Parts: sequence; structure tokens; C-alpha cells
Amino acid sequence: MLKATLDAVARLAYPNFECIIVINNTPDPAMWQSVEEHCRALGERFKFVNAPKLEGYKAGALRLALVHTAADAEIIGIVDSDYAVSPDWLRDLVPVFADAKVGLVQAPQDHRDGSRSPLHHAMNGEYAGFFDIGMVQRNEANAIIVHGTMCLIRRAALEAAGGWSSDTICEDTDLGLTILELGWLAHYTSRRYGHGLLPDSFEAYKKQRSRWASGGFQIVRKHWRRFLPGASLLSGDQKRVFAFGWLNWLGAETVGVLVAILNLIWMPVVTFAGIGVPDKVLTIPIIASFAISIAHFFALYRRRVPIPAGQAVAAMLAAMALQWTVARAVAIGILKDHLAFVRTTKGGAGADRRRLAFPAFNEAILGGLLLFAALVVFAKNESGVREINLFGCVLMVQSIPFLAAVALAAFETSGFNDFVLWRTLETRLLEALPLLLRRHPIKQAAVTPEKRVELAQ
Repeated sequence: MLKATLDAVARLAYPNFECIIVINNTPDPAMWQSVEEHCRALGERFKFVNAPKLEGYKAGALRLALVHTAADAEIIGIVDSDYAVSPDWLRDLVPVFADAKVGLVQAPQDHRDGSRSPLHHAMNGEYAGFFDIGMVQRNEANAIIVHGTMCLIRRAALEAAGGWSSDTICEDTDLGLTILELGWLAHYTSRRYGHGLLPDSFEAYKKQRSRWASGGFQIVRKHWRRFLPGASLLSGDQKRVFAFGWLNWLGAETVGVLVAILNLIWMPVVTFAGIGVPDKVLTIPIIASFAISIAHFFALYRRRVPIPAGQAVAAMLAAMALQWTVARAVAIGILKDHLAFVRTTKGGAGADRRRLAFPAFNEAILGGLLLFAALVVFAKNESGVREINLFGCVLMVQSIPFLAAVALAAFETSGFNDFVLWRTLETRLLEALPLLLRRHPIKQAAVTPEKRVELAQ
């Protein structure tokens, strides 16, 4: 994987660059010696740095890389070890820095193994939504989220911001926001200039999102004072976009899980005491907001994300399946000051590893309890009280994100998580279709000339 990444960098159509690769906290020489040899073979542009003991997570490795960077390097590019960049990446984007106000330029993350399985296909669709919708919208307010790989940073802006910090486990987003707070401009392009690898499994997908959410909450705790009047050079639009982004992602998911748990606790009172809940406050808004969210998701994906409809549906399920993961990560971020940096398993490294536990166990319990509670509410509401039935509907709606996680976790290990199976079924269906049509021919309706004119009009 690393050799493929380095080979892609070597093919960059740019006359003046160097590449520093840092291997940190990797004691087994078998894991890095061949990479060091490959760097030597690629020439003097490639500098190999081995740090057997290095603190500070990925930020520590990036700080060390900067130490080994040429003193006259003006632009610093970040590429994760699994990302193969396009030859025109630097040639196209470095000229943007001709504007002295530009501090960074970000290109999207994308992945080259989306066809590995239907589950990976779904994950890739879910990622695409953020980069084709959220980042494009944020770019209009100079409020993009820096996500590390495929990012170019002006060295002067990097040094003014104090470099990569280990205060959070999302050093890239932390640095990007600091650069914006200092008044620099950021630009985003939705064109894909590099492709990496997706998480190996649904469990790895959840762990990656957990790290992002926990790190996101750390960033909120670290930066909220800089959103006060006069505390930074952030504009009103930038503050609004970041604040609503945090509320929408971290807040909405957390509140959704909290309300679901509270409704489970309240269910016996509604069921056995026959006390209805105010529908205009506690039930109809929840059902309506869920329906609007689904419609909003499909409308945006149809307009902005160039993927098939089936992949968009799968992406929606993948997004919903992360509700518990994000809420739990936010809770951990609230309770703990120091969080561990969890590496995302990629490239098949964990494909053969035996799964010790069902990766959606907690979601299965919550989703099952909510669904069971809804059935009990319907069964016990013999009088057909409208408010109580609506409460049961709310419980069913709230179970959907948890059950989506259960469904994806179960789907992952089933025979259906294989494109070969789906292609075989498609082939058999196409082969059987002519036979079915011969047995049950479709009658053709007669169309009069007058009707034909009417249809044409």
C-alpha cells in the first residue's frame, strides 16, 4: 500500500517537490525496511524517517516530518499512507496560492475500493455526500473542514497557527479551524485528486466515525471561546456555519439517542397508566422531522452526488447506522479529557481477523427494546387513543437507526455482501424474463389518432 502511494507521488507532474515519509512506533523492521529501500530507489526527492518512539499521535509524526522538510518549501501537502494521488494534483492546485491571502486548499477524500463489497459501496456513497454537499456549501462561506489527506497548506499559515497540535485526536480539523481564525482564506475543490482505501469492516467504519466525533467535540471545547465577539478573525458567516454544523452532527445525533432512551423509560407510564403525551410537542415533531430528514437526504443526493439511486439508499442506511456511534463518542468526549487515537483498519489488514463480538450489539439492544415497546403500546391501547398510538409510532421511528446498524452488521457477514451473488441473480433474472413474457404477454392497448395527438401535446 505504501509503495503504491509513493509511486503515485513520484508521478506528480510538478517540477519542484520533495516527499517525506514518517514511520513511527513500528518496532518490527519487516514492516518498514522494504519501504525504506523503495524510497532510496525512487531517488533523493524521497526522504525516509523512522521514529521508533514518538508521542503525539499523527500530529507528532507530522511535526517530525516538518523538521525534515526543506527550509525553502512554501507549500506543505499532506497525503495519508493509503492515498494514491493524481499526477496533476500539485500542478492544478498550487497556483491557487498565488493569492497571498490563501492559507490552504483542500481536495476531497475518495476511495478506490468501493467495489470491494456492497457494504463498501454503501460506505463510499455515505462519504461522498459530505464532500459533494457539505464541503461545497461550506466553501461558499470560507468555512471548510480540513480533513488531513489531500490538503495543501501554506507554510506561513501553518507556522502562524502553531503547527499540528496533539490537544485533540483530529489534528487536521483543529489546525484548519485555527488557520481560519487567523483570517486566512481556504478553498475547496470537489474534483477528486486522490483515492484511498475504505475501512475494512463495519466495525472499523464505526471506530473511525467515533474518533471523528470525539475529536470534533474536543475541538468544540478548545475553540468555542474564539467564537465570541472579537476573539478571532472569523466572520459571522463562518461562525454560523461551524456552529450549526456542530449542532447538526454532534448535537442532533446525541439528542436523538437521549430522547429514545427517555421514551423507553416513559413507555410504562404511557402504556399502563394510559397517560397520553402531547402530540404537538413530543410525537408529531419527531415523526415529521424524521420524514423531512429522509426527503432532504434524497433531494440533496439526487441534485449533488453523482451516484446511482440504489447506492444513495444504501448510503442513507449507513449514515443512520452511525447514530449510536456518534452519540456515544460525544458522551466519551464530555467525560474524558484525554482520548486514545484509534487507527482505522484498512487494506485488508483485518479481513481475516476473527470477529469476537457482534459490532452492533448495543444498537441491537436499543433497537429491539424500542420496537418491542412500540408493539406493547399498540397492544395495550385497546381504546385506540390517538396520542398513545402516535407515541408507539415514535418508538418505531426511533428504532430505525439502531436497526439499520444491526442490519448492516448482519449483512456484512452474509452471502448477500458479495457482488458476484447480485450479478448472478441479475443474469438469471434477465435470462428468465423472456420466458416469463412469452407465458404472460403484455397486451398492447390501441391508441386512436386523436389520443396520439393528445399524448403528443
